[in-house]
Amino acid sequence: MTFFTKRTVSLLIMVLLLSSLLNPASAASLFKDVPASHWAYSSIEWAVQRGLVKGYSDGTYAPQRSLTEAEFITMLIRYDCTGKKPSSLPTASDKHWAASSYQYAKSKNLPLKGYSDRTLRDKPIARGQVARIVAAFEGFDLTQPHAVQYMYKENLSSGMTGKKDYNDYSVDRSLTRAEAAAFFYRLSKHGQCGMIGLSSSAIGRDDDQVSLPLHFFGDEVIDFPPSKDNGQTSPSPKPADSRLEDLEVEKSTLIANGVDSTLITLKLKDCYGNPIPYDESLYFYASSKGGAISTGDDRLFYMHGDEQKETTAFKNTSTEVLAETDGPELTIKVKAPAANRTQTDTISFKISPYQETPSNISTACYREPVNIPLTYEPQAELRVETASKMLPADGVSTTRVTATIVRPGGQAITDFNGRVRFKSANGAYLSNQEVSFSNGIASTTVRALSTSYPVTDDISAQLIQTDPRYATEIGSVLGKSHSSEIVYDPGININTSCPRQDVEAAFIIDSSASMKTSDPERLRVSKTREFALALNAPRNIPVAFGSSGYLLRMPGRVGAPDRIEDSFYNVTQTGGTNISKGLERALGQFTNPSSYPKVAILLTDGKSNENQVLSMIEKARNQSIKIYTIGLGPKKDLNESLLQKIANETGGQYFYVKKNIEIGMAYESILNNIFCGVSYPSCAYAGHVFSSPKIEFTNTDVYMSTFANENCGEVAKVIVRFQSLNGYVDYTLIPRGQNVFALKKGMYEVADFSLYRDGIFIAYNSEGSIIGQVKVPINSRVE
Repeated sequence: MTFFTKRTVSLLIMVLLLSSLLNPASAASLFKDVPASHWAYSSIEWAVQRGLVKGYSDGTYAPQRSLTEAEFITMLIRYDCTGKKPSSLPTASDKHWAASSYQYAKSKNLPLKGYSDRTLRDKPIARGQVARIVAAFEGFDLTQPHAVQYMYKENLSSGMTGKKDYNDYSVDRSLTRAEAAAFFYRLSKHGQCGMIGLSSSAIGRDDDQVSLPLHFFGDEVIDFPPSKDNGQTSPSPKPADSRLEDLEVEKSTLIANGVDSTLITLKLKDCYGNPIPYDESLYFYASSKGGAISTGDDRLFYMHGDEQKETTAFKNTSTEVLAETDGPELTIKVKAPAANRTQTDTISFKISPYQETPSNISTACYREPVNIPLTYEPQAELRVETASKMLPADGVSTTRVTATIVRPGGQAITDFNGRVRFKSANGAYLSNQEVSFSNGIASTTVRALSTSYPVTDDISAQLIQTDPRYATEIGSVLGKSHSSEIVYDPGININTSCPRQDVEAAFIIDSSASMKTSDPERLRVSKTREFALALNAPRNIPVAFGSSGYLLRMPGRVGAPDRIEDSFYNVTQTGGTNISKGLERALGQFTNPSSYPKVAILLTDGKSNENQVLSMIEKARNQSIKIYTIGLGPKKDLNESLLQKIANETGGQYFYVKKNIEIGMAYESILNNIFCGVSYPSCAYAGHVFSSPKIEFTNTDVYMSTFANENCGEVAKVIVRFQSLNGYVDYTLIPRGQNVFALKKGMYEVADFSLYRDGIFIAYNSEGSIIGQVKVPINSRVE
């Protein structure tokens, strides 16, 4: 007995030793094209063992082969552990091998393309669609960008490089078999394998539950504080005309369709080669031989409800206009004529003979014109247009998008038969992606993204089926994508966790000619209106300035209702940039003494005489007026040191805004500074420090968590503050890695929890300074 026992033990040991030696070899040869060193080896091995996927008969796995939509949904249903499996047999009406899987997926409202177009079932599935499907599997109805962020937040993906933004995820790249195994392996780590699905078709109803971090789409928004880069770029070639310091022609060749246009900006020197001061203004005649020409400021604006409407941009155009410079810069707009043959044009600039030239500026050399050539070329177009150029970033608002086939010369082809595919560059929801033309137009509806900061999206269209009758005529548009921009704007939000403070406020808005380039949509007008409404000051001083400063409306008396919003429509875009004149006009209107703190907000895109501005700084200090400054546009065109000086020496703050769509973010920061008394040097808005902040509770526990946006600077500590009957109660969240801060407390550990409706997330840097805060409602947690 003992002999056999010992022998058995010995044999067992030998078997174990042999198996330990053989296991690596057998594991490495699981598939001959997946060595143990392969990045997805463990995931592939796990997926095979779970029966989610198989290899091929030749002993390979083909990890780099693209997965089709049908293959992915089959893997997903195999992974589902609810026990509700579809029949493996195809239906009488659907003979596809995965028909039953599609039928089951449709009952769960998973966002698949193969429901309506069965040919797409065997096409490669894109990573962006996978993100939406995985989110829907777990019960979240998300559009593509929010689904991508969900994948990051739930550690289901780290992107292609680890940057974890929208572009890094590569939404359009096909999912490989190796990546599919890795997705499911990570999904299994959640401990959730049962499909939840959606209650109705996926359109993004849950986007508001997954916030998009700042810069998620890869576009820098605002520099807080201004970057150390001085804004210098590589010098551009000097213009051939020696009278010019610089020349910018937006497009030298225009489409001859009666619509296409370009801006032309000359930077002038005087006739002795000296610079022309920015606070001066000169008059030039600009003429065109063939195109429509405009100063760029002949647009008329009127009110319709709360909306600002624009008349036809070239309603009053002619072949010659009188244009006013912004210091040395002269900008005009040219629109191409509709034509069936190529035309050349010469845009000429000549000093007005009636110009009263300042004695220190010589302009006689401009009696001979400066000539700029342009070309108008007829081209076929797939013209993409949106009914609205800006939508509220609320995840709900929509606008119509149209694609029109236009023959060379600008005439629409109304009987065109074909199909077009629409796409949002940022993954916004489209009501239809593939659309047939009707009367020469194909249309869809785009729904705004839900974001806390402005996002510019490109809505593009591409022909996927053409009309052979017009193949030659429209050949130039085939195989190309054509697009139109749309902006999702969240508006200006007030941090309601801070008490409101009444102030006497001046709004000093640049109306110089250079704004035709910096702010062609005149968002400084609409955003200043919105800002004034949010500030709701008891006394307002609306001022605009070009070469001189002027009141847009007389200020009301203190304490009386003072609605000034409509006065901002009188802001123009002509003349020079004289900041001191704007400041002087505004500072002279403040009451002295005042019943309220005094603030002024200065927005400009240019440079100005520094000595004159310095005297205004002294005047503001003497009157205890705090000045916030906003610099808009390219840094090379701004005197940032002067704008910083104005703000720093009066107790305000300077904001640099690269694009006009970001003006609202600077205004939002100023609001929070005025009301909360806290400066946010790294982010436009204190709430942007946090992504997806949540306070949730169950019967027994309280959960607090947030993702800290590293683009807002170092976040050393995050607390959640509740206001109890006995004062503030703070809870410090624990860093969990990947910029996640979280804390779980027993319900009994949180004093007076049942009395709270919300809590405040507060972020601190390493010096203990507050860099962000946001109020968050308390919600019941769905288990």
